[in-house]
Amino acid sequence: MGLNAGITSAEKLAEKNGITFYRINSDKFKTSRADLFFIDNLSKERASGNAILPLIMKRGCESYPSVIELESKLEELYGADIDGSVIKKGELQFIGFHMSHISDRYTKGERLFDQCSDLLKCMVEKPLVESGGFKKSIFMQERDNMVDYIRSRVNDKMRFSLSRCIEEMCADEPYSIPEDGTEEDALLLNPEDTLAVYEEMIKTYPAYAYISGEVDDKSIQRFIDGFLAMDRSNVKKIDTTCIRKDVKEVKKVDEQMDISQGKLCMGFRTYVEPASDDYYPMVVYNGILGGDAHSKLFRNVREKESLAYYAQSVLEKYKGLMIIMSGIEAENRSKAEDIILKQVDAMKKGDISKEDIEATLKSLETGMKAMQDSQGAIVDFFLSQHLTESGEDFNSMIEKLKAVTLDDVIRVAQNVQLDTIYFLKPDGSRSKEGMI
Repeated sequence: MGLNAGITSAEKLAEKNGITFYRINSDKFKTSRADLFFIDNLSKERASGNAILPLIMKRGCESYPSVIELESKLEELYGADIDGSVIKKGELQFIGFHMSHISDRYTKGERLFDQCSDLLKCMVEKPLVESGGFKKSIFMQERDNMVDYIRSRVNDKMRFSLSRCIEEMCADEPYSIPEDGTEEDALLLNPEDTLAVYEEMIKTYPAYAYISGEVDDKSIQRFIDGFLAMDRSNVKKIDTTCIRKDVKEVKKVDEQMDISQGKLCMGFRTYVEPASDDYYPMVVYNGILGGDAHSKLFRNVREKESLAYYAQSVLEKYKGLMIIMSGIEAENRSKAEDIILKQVDAMKKGDISKEDIEATLKSLETGMKAMQDSQGAIVDFFLSQHLTESGEDFNSMIEKLKAVTLDDVIRVAQNVQLDTIYFLKPDGSRSKEGMI
């Protein structure tokens, strides 16, 4: 279990009770960290119930039943941090719990990892309950907070338009469900039903655990042996995200809102499986098309034609989607669409320079190196690799990207298909106000 100097890697340590334990080997951090992810199939019925669990559970546990007691304990542990969150990758929902603390080498012999991991274990295994449900006062506060957060999504118009494009594009697929569910479903939650969701998570959801930073072998083994020792003999199977879907006709959706700038989102199907060899050419394709300031979208839509405040493309690795996003004046909508589609067509025809590929590879390599400066980003990277059963680490992924040829990019470009055009346009109220 020793550190491999200079190389960031993930070492599988154990598989127990439906939990797979990994150690992240990296010698550059002054903090130690444990991350735990429970995985469920993304569904309308369960999304909000799963999403509220980390919000409730990080508020306290049997040993530290109040926020004051919990915060006092974290202060004792040199300002340790415990948090929780929910994310989606493809059609899977991840309920995550995270613990971090200053490395033991700075604490004059105190075994902080043991104490912090015990606290994490308490929060996961012994949350605050009463009368057959989660503690009502905490539950109600966190449900209200979650509803407020869901309602606030509309405030970030770029993110809102991206979400709406995906909802329309994948309307009959689980991927359309937001990672924290809907306001309607959140309001239906109650302490008793949510505790039942928690019990199902603890007993049946498969899980990944990651330990990073300088933690000795004895402490790691103690963590593995003591974690979720209950019976988990009925761990559920996780569905494979569906990538293939025929596009019979392009869906066009326009919506109005009190905004000054239009938001154009164009959703494409790439048909590239995340574990396939074509994934690497697809990453390079996306970089050339709309990944950075050197990209075709940036140069042609924003710089050359001055049609957009921003123009970029993003990949959804696990669902095989690409979304092109741009902020435009409403009257430029048709022209912007045409120029964007011309760039997509140019990629299919191989209108790609050597400089395009070199600039993209340089940008991707810089991004991969920067990712290794964050423990959280490293954990997320390896979680992605383990989900797709890829054996890649940072270095081997960079090498695979560098091996991508022009022919590879043109090949994957042929399959990219427009599915949905979503436009969030001004409703005219702002211009009317200006005329008064």
